[in-house]
Amino acid sequence: MLRFPWCYDRGAVRQIEANQRWIREFLEGFPPRNIRVQAVIVVPGWYVNSQGNYDVKAMPATYLVGYLKGEKPLYTPEELEPVRFEVFFPPGLFPQKLHPNDIDAACNELPEPTAQISEEFRKAAEDCRQEAIRLAREGRFSELAELRGEQNSKLSVRSNQHPMHQNENAFRNTYLSKLNEVSTRLQEVQTIQQKAHDFVVKRLPTFVYMDEYQSFSGTAKLDVVKHRKDRDDLQPSDETFLTILALAELDFEGEYKKGDDTDEQAREERQYDLSDAEATLNRKIEGHWGQIRYQVQFRADGYQFMTFVKGLKDTALIRLEDRSKGFQWFFSFDLMLMHETRGNLKDCVILLDEPGLHLHPEGQRNLLERLTEYARGNTLIYTTHLPFMIDLQEPDRIRILTETNEGTVVSEDLTKSEPAAKLVLQAALGISGRTSWLIAEQNLVVEGAGDYWIIVELSNLFRRSGSEGLPQDVFVTAAGGASEVTYLATFMVGQELDVVALFDNDVAGRTSQDKLVKSWLPKYKDQRAKAFDLATAVGKTGQDFTIEDMFPEKFYVDRAQEVYAKPLATAGISLSSLPPGHQLARRVETVFTTASLSFNKVTVCKRLAAAIRQMKDLADLPDQTRKMAQELFGCIGKAFKR
Repeated sequence: MLRFPWCYDRGAVRQIEANQRWIREFLEGFPPRNIRVQAVIVVPGWYVNSQGNYDVKAMPATYLVGYLKGEKPLYTPEELEPVRFEVFFPPGLFPQKLHPNDIDAACNELPEPTAQISEEFRKAAEDCRQEAIRLAREGRFSELAELRGEQNSKLSVRSNQHPMHQNENAFRNTYLSKLNEVSTRLQEVQTIQQKAHDFVVKRLPTFVYMDEYQSFSGTAKLDVVKHRKDRDDLQPSDETFLTILALAELDFEGEYKKGDDTDEQAREERQYDLSDAEATLNRKIEGHWGQIRYQVQFRADGYQFMTFVKGLKDTALIRLEDRSKGFQWFFSFDLMLMHETRGNLKDCVILLDEPGLHLHPEGQRNLLERLTEYARGNTLIYTTHLPFMIDLQEPDRIRILTETNEGTVVSEDLTKSEPAAKLVLQAALGISGRTSWLIAEQNLVVEGAGDYWIIVELSNLFRRSGSEGLPQDVFVTAAGGASEVTYLATFMVGQELDVVALFDNDVAGRTSQDKLVKSWLPKYKDQRAKAFDLATAVGKTGQDFTIEDMFPEKFYVDRAQEVYAKPLATAGISLSSLPPGHQLARRVETVFTTASLSFNKVTVCKRLAAAIRQMKDLADLPDQTRKMAQELFGCIGKAFKR
């Protein structure tokens, strides 16, 4: 685990240098190239000064490499103080001196001479005051500290009997006291560079690094744990058990002492305390995630301690260890993240290394949803080699890591990714080794199976009739949704293939097309890709438009009636009068939804494709559909001829 800036352990030190670039990127208001942030371990005998030299008190984390590799320890953990940050600025950016405002504020505390004194004393007092201010503004604080004795002599009075002399003596005492305070204060005030240092450090986020995902143990024999704890020989299961107690604000030593108490009243009070701890932990869970994920209950009998957990959909409490592996993983992950962020999961940078390795594919998809929740108000970065851990709904978030001679490079360019990374992306897209040949030199990527069937059958009908359909060498691929069109098209561009991406003109289609055109395609030089929406291609701009809208309403409704004749008849529903709107399929679906009937527009598209397949020539095709199809094929052909 790595928790900046307050924790130290061997795992933390291993990660410090690796995360320097992340730290630099979060320096608000300062150009990262000009400012260096160094994470250091405070140890006896060394320190990093403002010039970056190692002098007396601290040293960089990499100095502990021998200690980490199990060689002879340089220092014991007890000698090492927590990780902290040193910030090094370019020379002259922030001077190592006090700000003039701080100096003036301190000097303003020096009293000015009053009217009830002699002119000779007034002049001497003003000279003393100006001398002190001059030394302060010149940064000569050591001389200022020694000024008291000299100025005491200058302000000494001859007689304390005269009232004016008494005033002068009182002023002298007040002035010298304030001079001492000002001198001390100026030596304690932070320099401009120190203030800049603190400004930067305070704005660094909390870093949480996790690379081990230990399943928590909620059952333990307190006497056994106590024995291992006293010997400094805790097992991983002991540590997770103690974490649960800490989150529930239960004192382990107190629970251990209660283990041999057989008094009935004491046993009853113990259970009351456990109930309070349950409520504490459940409140933290609810407050941390914004909802109750789990209900936790504790039971204790002598030295035997047990934790029971149930999910929201469970009807019974089950011991944590008896839950499914997936449930244990999620519960443990949630609680560990709560523990590592000290209950304040906000403005953190969460770094996860290969999460979900031991989860089945469905569990990995659930984890993706959970990570989205973790990322609210935080920055979350995770590495993976798992296809199901790639979120194709947000392709612009994906980065490829490539090993080069200069080190690991983070890139959005798929063409630079290694074969292993490409295999992961292919698997995420559903392109297996047996189906990867279904990508040609020229590719038309459409949203769904319905688009695929209708466009292919319309093209075949045009060719049968001696007209021009899709270009002969174009391969049509159904991506499985608007966002998948974006990512699959990008993948093909990365393989240096010709690509045309065709989107529906609806909210999802417009959003995904915008991502492809503005965020992805500009990243590739000399790419051969084009993206447009169906409405633009067929000349129906200004309205939502999908593949079904290429057909007359009656033609489409008749096909839907054929597919759903039985349920419509049973429900006594007719499709003769549809609600108003632009998207034909959605209007039909509204009728079905109102009657509590299920509707699958892909099934109707399949029936439409079958009807087109039965047509002998273009004369059998509705004029509206023929004209739109002609426009569509012309637009696609032109895109591939660019």
